[in-house]
Amino acid sequence: MAEKRDVKKRISARDVLRVAFRYRGLFAIGTALFAVPALVAMPHLPQFEKKYTGTAIFEQRTDAATQTGRREATSFEEAMKPTLMHDLAGRSAMETAIEELGLTRGLPRGEDGQLTREGQMTKQQLVKDLTEQVKVRQDVNTQNVNLVSVSFTDANPERAQELPNTLVRDYITRASDIIVKRLTDSRDFLEGQVENAEKKLGATVTERSNFESQNGGFLPDNPSALHEKMQELSADIDSIRRQNTVASQKLERIQAVAEEQKKDTGEPIQTIVGPNPEIDRLKEQKRNFEEQLQNARTISHMTDKHPTVEALVAKITNIENTLVETPEEVELQKIYGSKQQDEAITMALAAAKAEVDMTESELARLQNRLDTIQNLIGNYGPVRQRYMELIRKTAEAEIEKKNWQERFSEVEMALSAEVAKRRTHLNAAQLAQEQFVPSEPKLSTMLGMALVGGLMFGGGLVFLSNLLDRSVADPRDAEAHFGLPVYGVIGEIVPPPTRAWRNVRRFAIEPVVGLVLLAGIGIAALNVALWLQNPVEYAQWTAAPLAYLGELAGKVWPAIRQKF
Repeated sequence: MAEKRDVKKRISARDVLRVAFRYRGLFAIGTALFAVPALVAMPHLPQFEKKYTGTAIFEQRTDAATQTGRREATSFEEAMKPTLMHDLAGRSAMETAIEELGLTRGLPRGEDGQLTREGQMTKQQLVKDLTEQVKVRQDVNTQNVNLVSVSFTDANPERAQELPNTLVRDYITRASDIIVKRLTDSRDFLEGQVENAEKKLGATVTERSNFESQNGGFLPDNPSALHEKMQELSADIDSIRRQNTVASQKLERIQAVAEEQKKDTGEPIQTIVGPNPEIDRLKEQKRNFEEQLQNARTISHMTDKHPTVEALVAKITNIENTLVETPEEVELQKIYGSKQQDEAITMALAAAKAEVDMTESELARLQNRLDTIQNLIGNYGPVRQRYMELIRKTAEAEIEKKNWQERFSEVEMALSAEVAKRRTHLNAAQLAQEQFVPSEPKLSTMLGMALVGGLMFGGGLVFLSNLLDRSVADPRDAEAHFGLPVYGVIGEIVPPPTRAWRNVRRFAIEPVVGLVLLAGIGIAALNVALWLQNPVEYAQWTAAPLAYLGELAGKVWPAIRQKF
């Protein structure tokens, strides 16, 4: 028995073809017996209920001339795209649509005219079922043009046409209001942000102005400028101090002369001696030459043997020698005692006092300024850091205000254009038409299912027949049946009457049966095709099948004769 099972396991493709050929008639009959009833029954099954699909297309076009920017002015349409399905066919939109179409008229209502609890449940289920049959697809999505198709599938062809058209019309009505509302809300928000930014900028500018006024003239970019200014002030203080000394000495001399003015002799009563002005000139000239020498050595990188350096050193040496030889004081004025000079001495005394007072005031002013700079140098780090922080805050506030102002201007211009109906244009590019041919089920799907089912049914019959068949047709069958090796040829001994009957069956009955089966399958397929694609002819076919077939043959036969 083990060998028998092993033999049966070794089935080749040739064996399968041999079995199929042996039971070809049974296979064909089984296929037809399944396909024909299936095709006839499909139109009456709820799974193959005819459904119609209506498609409406609406266009959303934005005028490029009214677009001021891509950041805010178009962000509202971009934000609407993710919610397009909800806005078009959401619960609220669907409830409005079914109310317009009168789909809730037959629902139970109370005495007040409102839907009862049962009616509300039925309405909610209706909204849910209809929403599931709606499909929204963006066919074209560009910067300025959007084409959106709304498809609805339903067993009622009128509803399949009217519902998508109603959804599109309602959305066009609502979309403009939605865009205006969102632009208005954004405009109000941005306006508040602009006001806050202006207040922030004003406070920052005021704080910076107060700081600059408190530290006016003492906010350089680096501390070296403060040191240079301090050196300049020190030099000015030394110069004013020398002037004050000279003026004080002059005042003392004039006061002494005033006491001796009563003496009237031919000789001068006093000789005024003061600092030699030539010394100041030589010192100033020496300082200039020293600065030139320092610059030549540090900036120009000249050595001590360079001609320019040697010349400057020689000039400085000559000036130093001249300073040594020049007397520090010289005779500035001789005063002679006479009554005619009283008035002149009085005027000179007043002028000398004024000069002393002026130099003292200037000296005090410069000293105060020098003290301020010295304090500023000591606090340069914190002051400079605070000033730079104020500059940064002012710049950031200006940038922030500019950004908010630009966004506000963009939204305000977009809102003005939208209110004037010059920016976004919404219109129904294509409304759903009256539906005659169902979109579901597909003819190819129904024919394919019938054919596949028939092939499987016929194959099952062949498998069962072969399984139950105990006849021996070849040595392999004998070996599998008896469990013994069989050699030679096995053949059936057919008597003449049986042979004649088989010939009649093969060449007469089987072709006729095959034609009948093909005709049955063709008629069943025609029934499904007419049911799906031509309701008018389907009504004629169901009313008078033979008359319809005769009419169809009369139309087809001349074309066949002409072709062949």
